[in-house]
Amino acid sequence: MCQQIQLCQVPVGGTQFESVLNRLRAQRLNGGAVFGAFYIPVQEVFNWFASRGRLLEFDVLPSLLARREIRESLPALLITEFAKPESPSDDLVGANGFEMKSSFHFDGELAAALYAGGAYGSEADGAGRAEKEEALRFCDAMFGSRFSEIWYYESSTAWTPWFRDEGWDWTAVLFDQRTHNLWLLAITDKD
Repeated sequence: MCQQIQLCQVPVGGTQFESVLNRLRAQRLNGGAVFGAFYIPVQEVFNWFASRGRLLEFDVLPSLLARREIRESLPALLITEFAKPESPSDDLVGANGFEMKSSFHFDGELAAALYAGGAYGSEADGAGRAEKEEALRFCDAMFGSRFSEIWYYESSTAWTPWFRDEGWDWTAVLFDQRTHNLWLLAITDKD
């Protein structure tokens, strides 16, 4: 199924995206930030899994992330072809360390990443309100802040060679049930 699904890259320009990405990249001097989006047309079997938030079952999500279209669109991530683990992953933690999280937490995780910065600190000043507002604007630009229609998966592991395998690795993958867009944001840094 994962090989038969069509993936179409979605342009992700816009000042709100650029503002967040530029800040994440500037804070991570020995790492960076990668961001991309892909449209997945309606496909019966995939929709069954996606509509129920079950992209970790049968390693659907890692299989999609290893697709040629994503590898070629986000070459900086150094994604290799997905090797299926010997034992199937469970419903809660998928291959590559991805876990399903509440979509209502995504803006908070992004705000925390903006506030904390990378290995050499942050330019944040104050209580974090500016970072929270910036994260909410990012969510509004991505999916209209329709948190109830989003499935959110995250990993803090170095699932590709691009990650530095230190405490600043974070990947967020969001699937929008209404638009069928799959969003990927990855950050890393090294001391």
